[in-house]
Amino acid sequence: MLKLMIVDDEPVILEGLRDMIEEEKTAFGQIILAHDGIEALERIELIHPDLLITDIHMPEMDGLELIRRAQQMNVRRFIILTGHDVFDYARKAIQLQVVEYLLKPINQAELVKVLRRTALELIREREAQPMEDNPLEGDGASQNEHIKLLKAYIEQSYMKDISLSDAAAYLNLHPVYLGQMFKRETGDTFVQYINQVRIEKAKALMACMKNLSLDTIARTVGYENQRTFYKVFRKYTDQTPGQFRDRKG
Repeated sequence: MLKLMIVDDEPVILEGLRDMIEEEKTAFGQIILAHDGIEALERIELIHPDLLITDIHMPEMDGLELIRRAQQMNVRRFIILTGHDVFDYARKAIQLQVVEYLLKPINQAELVKVLRRTALELIREREAQPMEDNPLEGDGASQNEHIKLLKAYIEQSYMKDISLSDAAAYLNLHPVYLGQMFKRETGDTFVQYINQVRIEKAKALMACMKNLSLDTIARTVGYENQRTFYKVFRKYTDQTPGQFRDRKG
C-alpha cells in the first residue's frame, strides 16, 4: 500500500484534496493530513510517506523548507501546490526534484494523472529493489500494488467496454503478464472479476431503484444488451435478474 501525505494550512483545501483523491481510487491507500510543516515532520517520522503534497505558503515553515527536511528523512517524491505562479518558486522546486508544481485551484484530472504516474514509478522502483534489501516488501508487495491499481481501474471503468489490453495499457504493463499475475493473486481472470463487479453493481441498483428497467441497469453497468446481462447474471447468481428483484420485494 502506498502512503500519501498532504500538508496545507487551510483545512478546507486539505480535506477537499483528500476527498478528491479518495474519490478517484488511486493506489495511495493511506492518506495522512498535516496542517503545517512542523506537524508534517512529526508524522513523517512515524509514517514514512511515499509521496508528499505540500502548499508552498504556510506559517512557521514554507513548503520548500519542509521538502528539504523531508528529503533528509528519506521522502523522495513531492508535489507542490500554490496559488502563486511565481517562476522563482518553480525553479527552486525543480532544484529540489519536486515531481510537479501545480497551481490552485487544483485541476482534479491533472492531479489524478500525476498521482497515477507517480504511483506506477514507485511500484516499478519497488520491483527493481533486490529482495534482500526489502525482504518484507519485495516482488509480492509490488505485485499487490499492481493488483490494487487494476481493481481501482475496474471500479472506475466497469460501466465502459474495457478489456485486459485497455487495463494493461493504462498500467503500462504487458497484457499477458498482467492477466497471469491477476489470476495468480486473485484466483479470477480479468473477465470473471469485472463480471462480478458489474453484477454486484446491478444488484445494488435493483435493490434501491425498483422502477429502473432491467435494460437500463444492464447498460448502466457495462453490458451492451439485456440478453448478455441476463446470461452473466444467471451464471454468477443462479437466478435471473427478474427473480432477484422479485425476491427483494
